[in-house]
Amino acid sequence: MNPHTPTLELTQLSKKLGGREVLKQVDLIVQPGEVVGIVGSNGSGKTTLLRLVTGLIYPDRGVIRVKGKRVRPGLLGDLPLSVGALIETPSFLPQFSGFQNLTMLASIQQKIDKTDVYQVMKQVGLDPENRKPVRTYSLGMRQRLGIAQAVMEDPCLLLFDEPTNALDDHGVETFSSLLQELIEKGASVLLVSHVKGEIQRFCDRVFQIEEGKLLSVQESTKQKWRLVVSSWDDVEKLTKRFPHLQIDQPVNGYPAVVCISHWVSQAELTSEMMQDEIQVIEVQKQI
Repeated sequence: MNPHTPTLELTQLSKKLGGREVLKQVDLIVQPGEVVGIVGSNGSGKTTLLRLVTGLIYPDRGVIRVKGKRVRPGLLGDLPLSVGALIETPSFLPQFSGFQNLTMLASIQQKIDKTDVYQVMKQVGLDPENRKPVRTYSLGMRQRLGIAQAVMEDPCLLLFDEPTNALDDHGVETFSSLLQELIEKGASVLLVSHVKGEIQRFCDRVFQIEEGKLLSVQESTKQKWRLVVSSWDDVEKLTKRFPHLQIDQPVNGYPAVVCISHWVSQAELTSEMMQDEIQVIEVQKQI
């Protein structure tokens, strides 16, 4: 397979539901390691688009390809095997624990074992040894479990529908860290939400669905910044905000780090650092 093959290609994709054309000639390409977001109101077609990519429903017209291979829905179809998805409210067998649910799902493709399930549950902030049935889980715990089932087999493409729904602040940070790890492994992510701020936080490119059309809203505003700070305590504070920051060569004995953020100016960066009580000695935007 060509390493430059897009992870996801949608070509002239159209779909009617209830006599209404919810998607009209949608074209989209998602490259390896890219996070693409789609924002739209309820009923705009966001979730329908994800269902089409997984092969859960048929397009009326158009072509879907995952890693160059055409998706053909149906019992005799050719569904994508390396796709992880969290679409709408996650559903599990209520009488079994989270660990039991994920273990049963893992047995279908047999790509991972119980040790992998154990690790991914810890990664999303769930206790794999908690034997309480899923019916006793809070909404936030169910959402974490849904994220775990989507990512546990290291798919090349991840589809997330309102992924931070019901998550507290710690849960959102956990998801952000997990997303960064997946991107570093080369996974691609298609994320949909009705909350524009959430989309902008995570995504390299942002689109909006209006009357079935996919409209470009924003290219990536992420910048790489090199910060020299006064102490390793400041580095520790930065690590909590940017789990994947890189430690750089010290400058005159002071620690230096490189991180990626949506800061658009040095003034904005400095203001945020002051709020977090991080003493910045030197700032440099990197190209």
